[in-house]
Order: sequence, then structure tokens, then C-alpha cells
Amino acid sequence: MTESFIYANGRISGAETTLLDQRMWQMLMSSASDEEALRLLGDTWYGGFMQFHSMEECFVKAMEATEDELIELSEDERLVRGILHRRDVRNARYIWKSLLSGTGPEGEIEIERSGLIETEILRKAVVSVEVRDELPPLFLRSLEELLENDRVTTMQVDRKMDLLAAAVERDELVEINSGFRSFVMTSIEQKNFLTAGRCSVDGVSRQEVCELLLPGGYHTEDEIVEAYQRRILPGLLAETPGFDGIVAAFEEALDAGFFLGFEKECDRILLELLEKGAFPVFGPSPLAAFVIRREMEIRHLRLLLAAKSAGVKEDRLKKRLPRG
Repeated sequence: MTESFIYANGRISGAETTLLDQRMWQMLMSSASDEEALRLLGDTWYGGFMQFHSMEECFVKAMEATEDELIELSEDERLVRGILHRRDVRNARYIWKSLLSGTGPEGEIEIERSGLIETEILRKAVVSVEVRDELPPLFLRSLEELLENDRVTTMQVDRKMDLLAAAVERDELVEINSGFRSFVMTSIEQKNFLTAGRCSVDGVSRQEVCELLLPGGYHTEDEIVEAYQRRILPGLLAETPGFDGIVAAFEEALDAGFFLGFEKECDRILLELLEKGAFPVFGPSPLAAFVIRREMEIRHLRLLLAAKSAGVKEDRLKKRLPRG
């Protein structure tokens, strides 16, 4: 298996040069407007996708191209299945939210290209038991639990899709190796403390907090809820491996009531895990790490362009993005 990944890992090492470097991020962060930022992006790897009508479509096509390369190179079915099912989760969120909660005509939904589940199956499964049987078990269970409600809200769909996304990563990515297991657990842990922190600021009840937490982090949902009730969330966070350096940012967020600085530190930890994580030199892990690094890069570019369009100053942007 290791030898079969030598060529793939060599290709990925070459592809990593298409990720934006620190100098480009510095230029993007200091750009005077979204138009200037777009001109800078046009000279990067993303320039090849900017012929589309919108930057959102550009980013979708860029992500699809990255995932397509992984599919071409990877000989590990778990990796391909895990990455593509993450796309299926995103499509299920868009489609089921529209059909079940009535948030808008389904024809207006901006969905991505199908992963391993055709979007038509996701749509028809809402009303057809026969089609529903074609869904993978995790997706089937999520849809059936949503359909048990007489009236489905967008919040219920989002909650169920958050659980599904975490389940897909736990079931299909963590077994790649211990380094990637740490990444998945760290990501879930961050989401849980961010949720608990925001709930603390808003005065949400213990029961509601428990319903919002995801399984699979370093701490159980019960442990986080107990710390939430006792108002000792920072102390529990300090026990998480590798999180001791961001406890201060979490405490500041709780005091200030907004979490930009904490989100920045969380993203910084994830990027460090992806760039310097304990992954074998050869194998599926570097491929998965590259795809998720691209995904994070695109998410940060979306935030940057939205901020530039809204006239957000560079110093405020630096409080959120661990770039440049």
C-alpha cells in the first residue's frame, strides 16, 4: 500500500505549491478593496477558475478540481468515500432544508456536483420510501429522524446535518491514521467549545446546549455541559491536548461576548495539524490533508472577500484570519 502511494504523494507535493503562500496572504489582507483582492487572486492558481460568473462558482469549481485530483490519485477507498460524502452532506443540507422547511423553491438551491450520492436521490428520498433505501445508512438515519417531526425547521435540519457531517468524519476519516484522528477530534472539540461559549454569552439552558454538542471530541457532551453549568468551561478546555495556548483567547471571548479571536486561534491549530501533523510520508493522509487545506483556504478567502466588500479594515480582519 505504501509503495502504491509514492506517485500520488509526489503529485500532491507538487500541488501544494498552488496553495497561497504567506506573501500572497499579506497582499490580500492589505488590499484596499475586494476588486484589488480579486486582481491579486487572478494571478494565482485560482485565476484559472475566474472565468465563471461569480466567485462562489469559482470556488466551487476549484474545490471540485482538488477533489477530482484526490479521486484520481488515491487507492484508499475510505479516503475517497470520506471526502466525497462530506460533499454529499453539504448537498443534503441544501436540498433537505429547502424541501422540509420550505425555505425556498428547490430550483434556486445552489448545490454542488454529486459526491457518491446523486442529488436526484437526495431529493426523491424525501418523499419516496423506495428511493430512500438507496441512501447510505448514516444518511438514511438522519433523514428518517427529520421526517419524524410534524414540522421541520431550518435549525433542526442544520443540527441534524452537523451531526451527520461529524459522523461521516468519525466513521470514514479517523481510521486513516492516528494523526488524522487527532485532526478530526480537534475539529469537533473546537466546534463544541465555540458552541458552548456562545451559548454561555446568550444564557442558553443546559438542555439546549446538550442538544447542540457533537460527539467525537476529546471531551464528552456530558463533561462539557457540566462545565457549562458550573461556569468552568476554560478550565475544561485547558485539559484538551494542544489547547492550553488558546485558553486565554477563549476567556477573552467569553468576557467580550464575541469569538473572532478564538475562531482565529482554532483555525491556526487546525492549519498547523494539517501542515505539520504526524502523518506518514507515504499513504492517504497527505492527500486528505491537502484537500482539507484547500477547503480551509477557500473558506478564508470567502471571509476575506466578504470583509473587503463590506469595507472591513485590515486590523479587524487580522483578528479573525490566521493568515499573512
